[in-house]
Amino acid sequence: MKKVFQDAVEFHRHLCLDIAVGYRAAEILVREMGDELKNMKEVVALVGNQTCALDAIQEITGCTFGKRNLILTDVGKPVYILQNTKTGNSVRAYCHYWDTFDHSEFRALRKAVKKNEATAEQKATLERLTKETIDKILAAPESELFQVSRPVLSAPKISGKYPAAPCEACGEHTDEALLSEGEDKRLCKECLALKAA
Repeated sequence: MKKVFQDAVEFHRHLCLDIAVGYRAAEILVREMGDELKNMKEVVALVGNQTCALDAIQEITGCTFGKRNLILTDVGKPVYILQNTKTGNSVRAYCHYWDTFDHSEFRALRKAVKKNEATAEQKATLERLTKETIDKILAAPESELFQVSRPVLSAPKISGKYPAAPCEACGEHTDEALLSEGEDKRLCKECLALKAA
């Protein structure tokens, strides 16, 4: 196991299919961006969905939610973009591997394991299938896993420090832009949800 991949697995805390996909995606993005990564203050990672792959993206690219340069676009696709916000140059990797992958056996076995209903044979099968698929993801030519393109994109809006005001129900300070106008109160999303329940 390459040290960079091992670091990503350790950061994520377990080995799974998506951490392998995220590792391969990050490897492509970093390599293809090359010198565009010299000043990491100008670099953002845009990710299309929330999966385990994001931990590999964070670990390998150095873009994180905490630094506000990892942005969830929430487009619902396994797409990963690394962008230099100064030049607009980007590398986009769409994981088409999942388009034809049969998840049904994995899902059924994982469900049985989670519910503590799996037999020893089912557990062994899940472990074997997981290992085989991870090995395949790590060894496959990039073209079998990803469609890579080089779009030029406008710089995304980066959230910075925000003005906060207290929610008029719980009193907790909240980003003012996220306070909803209630009947006669400005409420945070949590209080608004409790009121609606």
